[in-house]
Amino acid sequence: MRTLPHPDDLLERHPEGSQAFIPMEPDPFLVVVAPDEGGKPGQPLAFLTAPHQGINYFKGTWHGVLTPLGGAGMFAVVDRIGKTPNLEEYPFSDPWIVVR
Repeated sequence: MRTLPHPDDLLERHPEGSQAFIPMEPDPFLVVVAPDEGGKPGQPLAFLTAPHQGINYFKGTWHGVLTPLGGAGMFAVVDRIGKTPNLEEYPFSDPWIVVR
């Protein structure tokens, strides 16, 4: 479990398929997304989910790692399985801070 404010220094994306997170508890979690700007993430945007709300990142969407903000952080995850690489990571040299 993490808390706000939350430092973030890495975004990732999956070029071969989407990725869904379905919470098994009512607690909110942090969602961070960013537009693609020439193969790199642009300015990140952060959101808190509603109780029991799941999310689905379209393929190629820059996003933060799963960040539960309460409870045990139990999720059902739907992800692509295949033989080709499906993960790109972009580390930021200076972390940015997500605040409420």
